[in-house]
Amino acid sequence: MDRITSRIDSRAVLALVAVLLAALALRLYLLAGPQTELEGDEAIVGLMARHILQGERPVFYYMQPYMGSLEAYMAAGMFALLGSSTFALKLVPLIAALLFTALIFATGYRLGGLASAVLSGLLVAIPPAFLALWSLKARGGYIEIMVFGQLMILLTMRIAKRGTVLLWEAGLLGLLAGLALWTNPLIGVYMLPIAIYLLLALRKKVVGVWLVPAAAGVFVGAYPLLEYNLTHRLATADAMLGGGWSLREAPHYLGEFFRVSLPILAGFAQASSSQQLFWPRFASSWAGHSQVAVGLAIFSLAVLAAGGRALLDLLRGRSQGNSGKSLLVLLLVVVPTVFVVSKFRDLVTEPRYLLPLYSGIPLIAAAILETRRVRAWLPPLLAAVILIGNLLSIATLDPALNLPDTAIGSRAANRAELIDFLLSRGLNRVY
Repeated sequence: MDRITSRIDSRAVLALVAVLLAALALRLYLLAGPQTELEGDEAIVGLMARHILQGERPVFYYMQPYMGSLEAYMAAGMFALLGSSTFALKLVPLIAALLFTALIFATGYRLGGLASAVLSGLLVAIPPAFLALWSLKARGGYIEIMVFGQLMILLTMRIAKRGTVLLWEAGLLGLLAGLALWTNPLIGVYMLPIAIYLLLALRKKVVGVWLVPAAAGVFVGAYPLLEYNLTHRLATADAMLGGGWSLREAPHYLGEFFRVSLPILAGFAQASSSQQLFWPRFASSWAGHSQVAVGLAIFSLAVLAAGGRALLDLLRGRSQGNSGKSLLVLLLVVVPTVFVVSKFRDLVTEPRYLLPLYSGIPLIAAAILETRRVRAWLPPLLAAVILIGNLLSIATLDPALNLPDTAIGSRAANRAELIDFLLSRGLNRVY
């Protein structure tokens, strides 16, 4: 038995190394091209990192009371080691992307063994263009939030499988949640399904002494956020929960989610914050046809159905949370639901607030692998089609769509002129 276990473990380690090398190779290729040119929001993080090395201690992204400066502090460490550069800045999200790939691999392994792990890992290592690009953006901690969220998912699955919470697990879960809350409030779309899942999985044990280390962990992790809000009249809450949240327009934006955002997330269309560039391109492409939205909606329902039985068992109390599929189903339902009622729902053409949906990739892998019941050759065929499609979405990227309208006409020469003008007047940041 020990030899078998050792062989399985060694195979998993070798497979993980291969997946991570694929993820690294693809992202280094992107960093060498024009697709990942530094944008203004990323430059702010780079400036923060420089200023941190000069003695500043920012709590949040400049000029706003949310999105903590964790990413900037990590970039400062990278600058201290390698010097200040675009490449050094983007190494921070690149390392986070590799960690996210490994965590998705681990989630797939927990759900369905080595085959599930490899397929899950490959779908993140060689992802659709949108995830590939955003896994290299040092902007707002989005990829870091996905790392925090995936760590919390794995820890929650471990807790639910046992049916009890160890004190160190509670403390770690709280610490991760607190750090993530400071980094980016988007972690809320992970915390809600995790809370529901633990409530259903633990039942009568959901209240216990473990809540004390969990609360302590949140306090420690979110301390910069909490201290700032105590001295600034809950500024973060005002900014995040202010006007713009509405149920009235939710049906319209749900339709936009399937019509526009989901094709982008799947790699069928290229995202852009430039409305004048995006819409003509999208309307004239095959991705803009209604049949694509319908097909993706059917595919989404099939993926949810792959974990639906596990969720029903959990709701009926027939399972103590042994299947993590039900947690991923909850996540895949919560993320778009929150998006379509939130103040950020207008960002359908650059759906960065939907990035946590990629945490459900192990459920997609499980759905693909289950098709072997129909034909043994179907899973590898489907996997190959998806991976080739992902590569095509990356190969056909138009660098112009990756920058905002305000970057049109920007050149090295006129940027240098602007920088000299600002520095001559004592200004070292502008937003």
